[in-house]
Amino acid sequence: MEKYRVALLRREFSFIDRLMDHLQPEEVTDIKVRRGDKALLRKKGCEESYSWSDGGHYDYTKYFAVWFDDDGKERILELKSAGSSATGSGENRKWDADSVSEQLLTNRIVPDYIVECVQNDTDNNGNGEVTRFWTIYKMRRFDLVGYHHQQIDKAAAALKAEITAVCGK
Repeated sequence: MEKYRVALLRREFSFIDRLMDHLQPEEVTDIKVRRGDKALLRKKGCEESYSWSDGGHYDYTKYFAVWFDDDGKERILELKSAGSSATGSGENRKWDADSVSEQLLTNRIVPDYIVECVQNDTDNNGNGEVTRFWTIYKMRRFDLVGYHHQQIDKAAAALKAEITAVCGK
C-alpha cells in the first residue's frame, strides 16, 4: 500500500523526483503531507555521521524549499544543516546552521512547499535497516512574511533591552 501511495504522491508533486535524484535514496519508506506552521520554521536540519574501517552510519534531517518563480519554473533550494561527523581515527567536526525561517529570510524565498527528508540508519555499523521518510509541508496558506516581521520585532525588543541594561538608557 505504501509503495502505491508514494507513487501517487510522486505524480502529484513533480519536485519529489528531483529530490530523489538529489538525495539518491534506495527507497523512501513513506511520504506525508502536512500544513506548514511556526514549529516547522524554528527547526533546522541536522546531519550526523560516523565512519571507521568496518562501516559507519549517516543520519540526517534535511530541509528543501520549493517554489515557483514568476515564469512558473520550479525552484528547489537545499537549506543548510547543522551537524557533526567523526571517524574511527579520532577526527571530529561540528558545524551549525540557521533555522529554516532565518534561511528563507536570508535567501528572500517565500516557498510553496518545504520538504523535510529524514534518513535514520538504525544500526551503528551502517549495515542495518535504513528508513527514509519525507514530509511535504504546504506553505501557501501560512503568512511567512508576517511571521518574519514578528521575529524581527522580537529580536529588536530583545536587543533594545540588552542595550538598555548595559548602557543604562
